[in-house]
Formats: sequence, C-alpha cells, structure tokens
Amino acid sequence: MKWVPTLFLSFSAGLAATACDGPAAVPVTPSTTALYESQMYVGRGTPNVYVLVVDDADTPEAAELRQHATEALRAALLGNVRSREDGCWGTNDPAEWRPGDDQVVIVRPSAPTALSLVTPIDRPALAWKTITSKAEEVDAVVAAAAEALEARLAAPGESYRPLRAARRALDLMEGLHAPETDAEAEFVASLARGTMHALLLASTRDDEDVAPPADLLPSELARDSTYRMSLVVPSNAGEFGCQIFKQGKTRLEAWGKLVYSTDYAWPCDDKTAWANMLGTSYFLSCGLPCLERPLQIDASGRAECKFHVAQPDLEQCDPAKGWRDPTEGEAFAEYGGEKLRRCEIVQHEGADLEACRTSPDCPDCPSGFCVTEVDFFHGSTCPEGEYLWNFRFTGGARAVPFGLLEMSCATKDD
Repeated sequence: MKWVPTLFLSFSAGLAATACDGPAAVPVTPSTTALYESQMYVGRGTPNVYVLVVDDADTPEAAELRQHATEALRAALLGNVRSREDGCWGTNDPAEWRPGDDQVVIVRPSAPTALSLVTPIDRPALAWKTITSKAEEVDAVVAAAAEALEARLAAPGESYRPLRAARRALDLMEGLHAPETDAEAEFVASLARGTMHALLLASTRDDEDVAPPADLLPSELARDSTYRMSLVVPSNAGEFGCQIFKQGKTRLEAWGKLVYSTDYAWPCDDKTAWANMLGTSYFLSCGLPCLERPLQIDASGRAECKFHVAQPDLEQCDPAKGWRDPTEGEAFAEYGGEKLRRCEIVQHEGADLEACRTSPDCPDCPSGFCVTEVDFFHGSTCPEGEYLWNFRFTGGARAVPFGLLEMSCATKDD
C-alpha cells in the first residue's frame, strides 16, 4: 500500500483478500502534512448456506456416501475457522470478533416436495452464527447434518430426482420459487442480504427425472450466488484421483457441465478431494501495512484518523460494534448495486485506548479502533524509509458481512 496525498484509492477483494498496492508515491514538500484516504472492500462473516443434496437410498453404499458428505461439510466449516483466524482476511487478534453466519440445508432428493428440505428452522443446530469461530463449535453443526441426512430415507416407489431438488432449493433461497411450508417461508425470510451458497450434490446413482437436464438448471441469479458447485457421480469417465476432467454420459454429468460444476467420480475415498468440495483451500498473505509517511498521533496516543464502514444494516449503526452515525459525509452509500448505511468507527479513548495500545489480549476492550504498539506481525518490520500503520480493531468494529471500509488519516513529515 503506497501513500498518496489527497488521492482517493480504491481496492477490492472477493472471497479471499488481495494485496493492495497503489501507484508510486507523489513527492511531498518537507515539513508539510497531508491527508491519506483509501477505500477497500471488507467481508467478515459473509453469510453462507451449504446445500447438501445427497443420495437418500437405504443402502450401505449410499450410507457411506452420506458419511463422506458430512466430512466435506466439516472440512468447509473448519476452513472457515482457519480463515477467520488468519491475520490477512480474518484476524489473529484475540480482542477482535471472528464473526460467522453459516447455515446448512439438507435436500432429500426422493421425498415429496413438502418434505424435501430440512433447514435450520426445522433443526436449529444446522445454523452456526458466532462471533468466536472456534473449532469445537463445528461439531454440533456436523452432527445435526448427519442426523438429518439419515432421518428420512427414500421409500419404495419414490422417484429419485436430485437435479430438480437442487434447482428448487437454490431458487427458493433467491425468492424465485414459492415455499411449500411455513418453515421454508420462515427460513427464506431469515436469510441475510448478500447470502452466498455452496452446493454439494452427491449420488451413487443417476437422476431419474424425465425432464432434460437443461430444463432443470437453477436460475441465473441462483447460480451467481453459488460460489461453489461440486458433484459426486457414478461415472465411467476418466479421472485423476477422484476428480473427473471429461464428463461421461450420465444425466448428472450433463447437468454439471451446464452449471460448470467440479465433478468427482464415485466411489471416492480421497480425503483431500472431499475436503475441497464445499470450501476453498487457499489463504493469502497481505504483508505489512507500510507507508511512506508516519501518522499524526497526539500525546494521548490518538491518531488523526477516521474510519467509516458502509454496511448492509440500513436501520442503525450498531453501537455494540463501536459504530455511530457519521459526523461528516453521506449517511448512505452504494456498492455493487446495493444501498449501504455509512457508520463511523469509534476511536478508543482513555483507559480503553491505553489497553488497546499496549495489551496483547485486551480482554475488556469494547468495539472500536486504535493505533497499537502490540506486534501482530511476528517481528516483521517495514523497509527503511517506510512506516508501519499498526491499526488495531477490537470487538466487532470490522464485523461487516459485505461492504466498504473507508479510511482518512492525517500524516506528518518523517
């Protein structure tokens, strides 16, 4: 990240953070102060729904497949734990929240439509909403999913239609399919703005629907909201490990080709393959926030900085997150076609400021920010001639599921 006086920089990131390098620094007249402004995408605790469409046959082979599906779910949720404690996209600061909003939907592909979905409304343990994101919290979610997968198996004579069931589940969450039950309606109404989906469709047998696979595609809107689609299918196509790189002739594979899914051949005992089916497996390093001029900091340790978040809660600036209505600028902003409310992040004062600046754990710190002396970079230092802007956000100051983080800081001569 480079310092540029009175220049508005814009950085963005998707599901993983990206490094932010601006243009070359502009020369500055000695003994001057200048304003640094930047804006970057932020997404912490982005709401996710994991949709599991798994073979419900009452056979040992299908039971084994269902067990593997729960392993895939566990791996995805534990991946979220790791990413939320990562110092780049998450936080390695014990004083900052690690928010998460993960839910699981079980889709029964042979059941009558009114019985085909199991949501967190039916089984509350299928929802994992947290500000701590600890590994031990995952167990209850996985156990609830495993129980739901076994609770109702296919009855004799029922048609096996996983493609139709997957389409209905994804379109339902986008409001494009009418709910069949009050529980479905309540679940859809509960979904937060910006909710993303990951789909695992796993089967020991082919789809039995009479409609062509092309007629069973989820809507474009649902596909755009589904960041990962994985299919596990009985296939004779050539594979490398479990992954299929050339589709075979099953209906499932024909559908997968149309939705650009990642396909795996069943049977599959590759733990790495299952671990990647519902989640991402990469983490990036953002490096140090080193800039070419130091911050202006007064004798109490307060920086001449203001941070604002543009976030999706249009009703309030949540004081529990250290947010308040902005004292300057617009009250609302737009990003990606979405209206967002702007909130100022409170800078700590007094004893809270001292704790934020000096205490590694900061156990009683409320939500807010400071410039800290605590080293969260494991002894790494900036290049000669650059300065570490060591901001610390405590509590829920950056707990924004999607939106923008705006910074405006006064700098001084070095």
